[in-house]
Amino acid sequence: MSVRMKGFSSYTRLEEALDKIVSRVNRVEEEIVSLNESFGRVLSNDVISGVNVPPFDRAAMDGYAVQASDTFGADENNPINLHIVGRSDIGTPPDAKVQEGEAVEIMTGAVMPEGADAVAMIEYTQREDDELEVLSPVSPGKNVSSKGEDVKVGQTVLEKGHCLRPQDVGMLASIGTTKVGVARKPEVGITPTGIELREPGESLEPGEITESNSYSLEAAVKDSGGDPSRLEVVPDEFDSLKESIGNASNFDMLLLSGSTSVGKRDLAPDAISELGELIFHGVAIRPGGPTAFGVVDDTPVFALAGFPVASLVAFETLARPAIRYMQGLPADRGRPKVKAKLERKISSSLGRADVVRVEIKEVGERLRVSPIRVTGSSILSSMTRADGYVIVPEDVEGFGKDAEVRVELLC
Repeated sequence: MSVRMKGFSSYTRLEEALDKIVSRVNRVEEEIVSLNESFGRVLSNDVISGVNVPPFDRAAMDGYAVQASDTFGADENNPINLHIVGRSDIGTPPDAKVQEGEAVEIMTGAVMPEGADAVAMIEYTQREDDELEVLSPVSPGKNVSSKGEDVKVGQTVLEKGHCLRPQDVGMLASIGTTKVGVARKPEVGITPTGIELREPGESLEPGEITESNSYSLEAAVKDSGGDPSRLEVVPDEFDSLKESIGNASNFDMLLLSGSTSVGKRDLAPDAISELGELIFHGVAIRPGGPTAFGVVDDTPVFALAGFPVASLVAFETLARPAIRYMQGLPADRGRPKVKAKLERKISSSLGRADVVRVEIKEVGERLRVSPIRVTGSSILSSMTRADGYVIVPEDVEGFGKDAEVRVELLC
């Protein structure tokens, strides 16, 4: 039933809303990308190594490859004498084997010569021509990186659903991977709505405002792993909204900004309902309460609030988890979290989750957090100042001063 000019009689709780969204969102298919395009992508399959890393026993230090038993009992007052028979450089095989009483000069990363089982560090040796004095004993395997020490053949090095970090890309390279199977980036259309909106840089007449939400949402979609497309501003008129929403199937997800509250021109939920199925309208969060969600032509459609902060908070709490889920990630926000103590209390009301923008500072060795705002859906500067946010659950009436809270970091 339409809530225009009536107000919301009830709201969907945040967790319930997320459950409904995830139940109607589809995973995207796999695509193959080159190694240098894989950073930040989500693996569609386990990665199993076909090689050992390192592929041979190698020196972990500069020094001399020796038979460890030859060095037992060595010290500065009783050095062990060995004869140097060759050299092992990086990138080439050793030019000699090591037998009892012998040593081979070796560089860090070079192949261990046959017969050697340890490396005497150069700092604990003295050399005169081809004669070597060892001043400290080494045990078998000392200063040697063994074949397969890092990765063994057949080992699962990365699992399906893992978002690739710089170190993961390096691992893929180290096992010889050149092509990577990943989840395709969900394609997300972004439609700002409102007859009062003008593009950045345009002069404004009385009653007009600069359209910024689609730019924030575009960046937020990218940050979530999606592939955004900013679309033209649509007037908040029923036929125009229907036409725009009717193209939802061109994308994996459609985001509308505005036209979703309880005013005369808030027609987006009605348009979603007429074209498909409106799953809910009104979520028990602040800011972002007027958010609506539905499905049109099997495509999830979000109608986010028009105020900038409410739009971003609703995206963060509802659409971001959906985009992550589409790629095979958990249906959560995926933010790093820290615990900190409140500088002052946060008040809230039962039955609604408050998303509180906060600043973090270090006091001694502890983190302290200061609320910026709970209200103020239009104050975008409160988001630019925020290091993160604290969510006050629906069943909690706020947090007192010095309470320990969990902060989700916006970084």
